[in-house]
Amino acid sequence: MGGKIQLLDCTLRDGAYVVNAKFGEPAMRGIIKKMQDANIDIVECGWLKDEPHEKGTTYFHVPSDLENYLIEKKANTTYVVMIDWDRYDLNQLPPYDRNSIDAIRVVFPQNKFREGIAKGKIIQEKGYKVYFQAANTLGYTDEQLISLAEAVNEAQPVSLSVVDTFGAMFSEDLQHIVTILDKHLKPEIKLGFHSHNNQQLSFAMSMEFVRMLSTTNRDVVVDTSLCGMGRGAGNTTTELMSNYLNSKWQANYNMNVIMDAIDMYMGYF
Repeated sequence: MGGKIQLLDCTLRDGAYVVNAKFGEPAMRGIIKKMQDANIDIVECGWLKDEPHEKGTTYFHVPSDLENYLIEKKANTTYVVMIDWDRYDLNQLPPYDRNSIDAIRVVFPQNKFREGIAKGKIIQEKGYKVYFQAANTLGYTDEQLISLAEAVNEAQPVSLSVVDTFGAMFSEDLQHIVTILDKHLKPEIKLGFHSHNNQQLSFAMSMEFVRMLSTTNRDVVVDTSLCGMGRGAGNTTTELMSNYLNSKWQANYNMNVIMDAIDMYMGYF
């Protein structure tokens, strides 16, 4: 693999759909700590929402709400949250202060990618890194994919992720989308993949995504969650993808710590 492969664990964010974000304080602290100790590259801690934070939930109002859940932050771990492009008032987002999250992921629908990218620019001006999530990427035409890449290039985020929102992609769909985006996206922008397991293909598609880009120098980001916990049919599992990357791509994720996290916390949900 020419570029780096990064895992993003989204258990506390996508899993919020399963438990209405009510993970509880011990599980939230424990999952974040275990993921950073397992060398997971990016830990998604939840959502930013307009309403006040309720303790024990992964819906946060401002980044400082997360400080209570972060234990001994690791310098080589990136801590992120997500916002819906039109469901969070950025006027209430304070400037980046290094005390909690490092980056914000902005998700936007197909017909609003320009508006979503504009929100990302505001976030960048406040000092945070930005990751873009193109929901239902399968719905984009080739021309729209090219326009998306050009708009993302102008914004220069950390990454752009292909999102299989409905778990409807087959390998040829992913290949087609990735080929277009890889051609038109600046090489320094990472390309990510967020899958859903509606067709029981999530893990296979994530492996295929890594293989597709293995001959390039582009860094990639693969979204996973513990036990596949997530909306609908769930996501690629952190435990399977980390083991695959360890076995085939010389990664160094600590499988014992990941399995401990499952044993300690995931049986409650």
